[in-house]
Amino acid sequence: MRYLARRIPAHLILAGSVLAHGVEAQQQANAGDARPPSFWQALSGVAAVNGLTWFYNWHVQRWAWANVGTRSWWENLQAGFAWDDDAFGANQIAHPYHGGLYFNSARASGYDFWGSTPFVAAGSLSWELFTENVRPSINDLINTTLGGIALGEVAYRMSTLLSGSSSRTTTRQLGALLVNPLSEAQTLVHGRSQGPSAAAPQTRSTLLAVGQRRGAGASPDGVTTSHPFVGLTFYYGNVFDQQISRPYDAFEFRLHLSPNEHVVLTHVSVSGMLARSTLSQSARSQLLLGLFQHYDYDDLPVTKSSSQSLSGALLYRGTLSRRLQVDFGLHAELVPLGAVSSEHGGIRRRDYDFGPGVGGRLTGTLRHDGRELLRVDGRTVWVHSLYAADADHLTTTARLSAAIPVARMVSLGGDVALTLRRSWYLNQQPVATKFPQFRAYLIWAPS
Repeated sequence: MRYLARRIPAHLILAGSVLAHGVEAQQQANAGDARPPSFWQALSGVAAVNGLTWFYNWHVQRWAWANVGTRSWWENLQAGFAWDDDAFGANQIAHPYHGGLYFNSARASGYDFWGSTPFVAAGSLSWELFTENVRPSINDLINTTLGGIALGEVAYRMSTLLSGSSSRTTTRQLGALLVNPLSEAQTLVHGRSQGPSAAAPQTRSTLLAVGQRRGAGASPDGVTTSHPFVGLTFYYGNVFDQQISRPYDAFEFRLHLSPNEHVVLTHVSVSGMLARSTLSQSARSQLLLGLFQHYDYDDLPVTKSSSQSLSGALLYRGTLSRRLQVDFGLHAELVPLGAVSSEHGGIRRRDYDFGPGVGGRLTGTLRHDGRELLRVDGRTVWVHSLYAADADHLTTTARLSAAIPVARMVSLGGDVALTLRRSWYLNQQPVATKFPQFRAYLIWAPS
C-alpha cells in the first residue's frame, strides 16, 4: 500500500475541478424502493482491495515483505501488534486513503455511515495479519480505520454529487471515478445501490486557489524560496443549515499541493460533523453544540504533523445584516493517535513520533453574501510519544486568510500562517522550531 501516496493528490485536484461545475445531487431514494445492504458485496469489495494490492506488491514489485503464506499468517497472529517504522507519507496518507476504499465498498453496497465503519476496521485488520510478513502495526490499524472513515465519507459525498446528477456526462462520470473508484467499480459490477443515499446539501461551495507560497525566518535550505501553490477547498453543507440530520451532512475538505525539494502534497484535512444539538436560536443568532471527526495531515519543511481526532465544539453564528454573517467555533479535542516530527529516536525511515494527545482548535469566519472575506484558524495539539523518542510535543498553528472579490466567481486571496513546535526529550535538550509562511493566490469559486 506504500505506493499509493504519490498517486492521490492529482486525482483529488482533478475531481475537485469537476465538482466545480456545480453538479446537482440526486435526491434520496424513496424508502419503498430501497434494498437492504449486501454484506457479501461489501465483503467481496474489501477482499478485492486487499487481494489486488497484495498482488501488485508481490508479483509486480516483488517486495520481500509481501511474500506471505500460512507460516507468516500464524507468526503474525502469535506476535501481536507493534509500532512500525514506515515513512511519514505511507503511514499518514496512504493508509487512510486505503481505508477509504474499504469504507466505500460498504457504502456502495447499501450501508449507511455507521454500518460502513466495521468494514474499514475488518479490512485493515486482515491486511495487517495476512498480506505482510512483518509484525502487524497498531498505528496502521488506527490510521487506516479512522482516517479511512473520514476520507471515505468525503469521497462518497463528493462522488454522489457527480454520479447522482440527473444529467450525467462522461466528464462527471470520470470525476466520480477519480474521487471514489471503489464505489464506481461496485456500481459497474452490481448496479447502482438502492441503499441510503446522500441528499443534496443545503449549501455547498468549491474553491480552487492557484498562487505562490513562501516561508520566512531561519530555516533549512530551500524553505525560504517561493514555490507554486494549488489548493482545493470543498464546503459540503454548513453546521448551521436546517437539513443537518446525519454524520457528514456538513464537512470541510482541504487539499494543498506545493512542489518543493521534498514533497508535493503538503496538506490534507477533513472536519466532519457527526452530531449537533441546538442550545439557542433566534432570528439573528444560533448557538450549537457539535461533535466532530477530524483528519489532519501536514508535511511542512520544518515540521511534520498528522492526527486522527474527535472534538466537542461550541458553535456560534451571528447575522450582522442581511448580507453579512460571522461564525465562530471553539473545539476541545481528543487525539487517539498523532504523529509529530522528532529530532531523536529515529529508526530506519522514521523521523517522527507516534502517540495520543489532546488539543483544541478555533475558527472564525466573516462572510458577505455567502463568500468568505476573512477567516482565522488556530490549533494547538499536545502529543505524548509512545514509540521511538521518549518525548512530549506541543504544536501550534495559526492562520489568517483574506479574500477580496474581483468578479462574480473570482477573488484575490492571501494568508499568513505561523507553525510553532516545542519538543521535550528525556535526557536531551528541548527543541523549538518556527515556520512562518505567506501565500498569495487567485481564487476561483464557481459554486
